[in-house]
Amino acid sequence: MGKSKSIEEMIKEYQKRCFKDYKKSIGYNKKYKYYYGNPINVLVPIETAVNKFMIVGAYPSAKFFTVNKVTTTPLYDNDSPFSNESYFDGSTVRTIPSGKELNEMILSNIGVKRSDCWVTDLVKVFLFKDGHIKRYEKLGKKDFKENRSKFNEYAEKSLEWLYEEIEIANPKLVILLGLEVIMNIFSVSQKVAKEYLDGEVKIKFINNTERHFVCIPHPGILMKPSSRNPWPEKFLKKIAPRVKSTVENY
Repeated sequence: MGKSKSIEEMIKEYQKRCFKDYKKSIGYNKKYKYYYGNPINVLVPIETAVNKFMIVGAYPSAKFFTVNKVTTTPLYDNDSPFSNESYFDGSTVRTIPSGKELNEMILSNIGVKRSDCWVTDLVKVFLFKDGHIKRYEKLGKKDFKENRSKFNEYAEKSLEWLYEEIEIANPKLVILLGLEVIMNIFSVSQKVAKEYLDGEVKIKFINNTERHFVCIPHPGILMKPSSRNPWPEKFLKKIAPRVKSTVENY
């Protein structure tokens, strides 16, 4: 009988395979590169706590720079999912907001330590919006179009990768961030996905194993309070306390 693999070995094997095979598996066009030709790499999970909690975002952002006076131009991958690194963009110091939003808005309010989390995205590569393409066109690069609109297509093909992560991590609770993630994992409409944003536990069987989920608005929308955006108040007063109570009982 062969020696069984340790969790560390399983994680490393998954990271290497995902980094190598993921883009091809979802049909991500290999001609897509950043402006200077830097590759768009797969952001595999590197914060990999097991038997605790899992955070699932939609897709990674990138590092943005000012190039020939064209601001907010994506040039390089982030270091990891929900990174909060700082860097100089050619004109000012920028901090990637996703990690700060996750730490300060989500985790601190639901009573979860980041060190107790497996942090990942459903779609694991940067996606170009129309605005990114227009910036590239201003700089003379005109050889591809936006692919942000293909999120759902990529997400559907990414589920098998996420389910493998869940099997390895064996989380007590999976925390889903944002409507697009909820819609794809539960195969529900946007209307139903909004109803899931209540802080209550949802159950889904994955590979015949019962898994527990809670659904939370995307941290980006929670950082923009206004009279037209009810989610920050709803999160702080209703959703977060329910999730915190759930977390305390897991």
